[in-house]
Amino acid sequence: MNLAEFTGTEVFVDTNIFVYALAKNHRYKSICVELLSKINEGMIIGFTPSTVINELFHTILIGEIKKKYVDKEVIRFIKEHPDVISECSVAYGAVDDVFDSTVVILPLTLEILQHARTFSKKYNLLFSDAIHAASCNGYGIENMATNDGDFDRVDFLKAWKP
Repeated sequence: MNLAEFTGTEVFVDTNIFVYALAKNHRYKSICVELLSKINEGMIIGFTPSTVINELFHTILIGEIKKKYVDKEVIRFIKEHPDVISECSVAYGAVDDVFDSTVVILPLTLEILQHARTFSKKYNLLFSDAIHAASCNGYGIENMATNDGDFDRVDFLKAWKP
């Protein structure tokens, strides 16, 4: 389903939506910014789990370090030069933007993790994606804004793509 046609009142926001909104020149930037604006204006209630905060920081951090320092073996570079982490203002800014928004950050519970194990096997999802699906299921969220086609396999979710 096309995210531009979303008319619901609640939506789970996947990591890639935040990443596209923060990108300088991404083809999905405007639609993702529009969704996040509607959430911040109270037109839609947006939800995301704490694990998305981790994914967002990691994704932006890796990109920032690749751009500034090294394009290959980024993790190794970070391990050898841990001080570069604190220099990554874009990654910290991305997390601050989410914290400053009205997006509801869902807690990760043992029950969610247990359901994620089940969903990972049932829907053939990576565990991080299974956590997202389990969070939606556990908190009664039926709509997900994502560009990840793996969620199309999850029968209780409506995946809205930019």
